[in-house]
Amino acid sequence: MEKTLATPDNARSLSPSSSATVNSRAGGFERRTKRRLSKTKASVCVSSQEEDDEEEVKEKIEALQRIIPGGTALGVDALFEETAGYIMSLQCQIKTIKVLTSFLQRLDKQDMKFGG
Repeated sequence: MEKTLATPDNARSLSPSSSATVNSRAGGFERRTKRRLSKTKASVCVSSQEEDDEEEVKEKIEALQRIIPGGTALGVDALFEETAGYIMSLQCQIKTIKVLTSFLQRLDKQDMKFGG
């Protein structure tokens, strides 16, 4: 079956079935185009979201570098290792302060008992 486009000269020669074929093809093209466009829009949104996420991570790393002593001179991997050590050090200091506080509170109670 020969496929021809409708022009003023051959408009009468097109059968109804061939014009339906052209219309269905146009509809298929339109659907595929819409799908491609929606995928493109989605990938643009994803890449925009990824850029926002990357920027947020950079900001947090910079903040961590300011908090950790000597952090500005460290790379990311070394910064995370130093952060872990710094957190453990802070936890030990907190425990020490709690122990000293409870010890001093007991001493104060004992002094009060003995009138001191």
